[in-house]
Amino acid sequence: MSRDLIRIILLFILLLSQGGHAVAPEVDLEEMEARRRANGVNPNMQNLQILMKENQTNLEFLNVAISNLISPKAENKKSPSELSLDELNKPENRNLDNGYYFDFLKANQKDLEGSLYYYKGDYNVAYRPLRESQGKIKEMYESVLERHNEYTRVLVTFASNRILRVKDPTAKNLLRQAFRELKVAENFYTMGYNSAPNLFRNKISLYQEGIVSSRRARRFAMIALIEFATVIDEKKEFKKQKLNEFIDANYDGTTNNYTYLKKTLRNYIENKWLDGKITANVPFERPDTATSFTYVSGKDTPPIDLMELLDDCYGIITYNRISVLEETNGFIKRDTAPKLEGKEPSKDSPQPSEPTK
Repeated sequence: MSRDLIRIILLFILLLSQGGHAVAPEVDLEEMEARRRANGVNPNMQNLQILMKENQTNLEFLNVAISNLISPKAENKKSPSELSLDELNKPENRNLDNGYYFDFLKANQKDLEGSLYYYKGDYNVAYRPLRESQGKIKEMYESVLERHNEYTRVLVTFASNRILRVKDPTAKNLLRQAFRELKVAENFYTMGYNSAPNLFRNKISLYQEGIVSSRRARRFAMIALIEFATVIDEKKEFKKQKLNEFIDANYDGTTNNYTYLKKTLRNYIENKWLDGKITANVPFERPDTATSFTYVSGKDTPPIDLMELLDDCYGIITYNRISVLEETNGFIKRDTAPKLEGKEPSKDSPQPSEPTK
């Protein structure tokens, strides 16, 4: 039985008990609509605390994915946190990278605003900005997973063009695992994209699982390339000592695995056994997506760096990238903190060299 129906029944009983002279209490329709859109979540202390914790966890997860997706910072160029909001909105600065930064900044600001009201004790006021932050996080997850899957398709296609025409069953099996995980990531995107628009928490959970599956597909594809490029005389030893540790899809993501793969991949690239930067045109169709982002080789799309993909697989912000979370935190501090430069000290204030009494 719905809440509205229960409310009507209770009001009817109240009218009968008071002889039909009772007056229905005033109802805040805007608040009821907000609660309905949140699927009945009451903005009390416990629920808001859970929402705040989820927002922080999601912002930290997105920080790595977005920081690795944006382009490296060019020399003699300001970082986004050094630009004003008016400068960010200029056409020359409203590119895809700064768009991610702008959305992340808005989500971070709204989360901070809601947290301030929460600790102040105004839970009804705190709910709206926290909910808006969650909605912006959902939009970023959707865009990031779409772009993440596309780059994974490029990597898997690049590996397929080299592995499928050689007699290497181990590499082919790893490539099959990469295709399977890529399909899982695409399914997570489709489920999240087709779920109810206001189910932000469900969408975010599905998109996050999609990014994890996409990273796992990249990892299988890179291990397949390593197996493919390994000299025949060393294949048995490589398989015996190391390969079996990485076949399981549910890897633990330990530093030792990352260190070994990083050293091996760098060694193969330096010896010209593998290409450090890859590019490929994906021949198969993509599922329906929000922005229809596609990677086209040689058309304003730089090659993909294998070492950068490896860092992303282990949740590490790769080299020459800015941390979007730190940048937005710096912008918020700069935007809200009062500037004291040039302010004359009062006559009563002590000199720096004199101790306060």
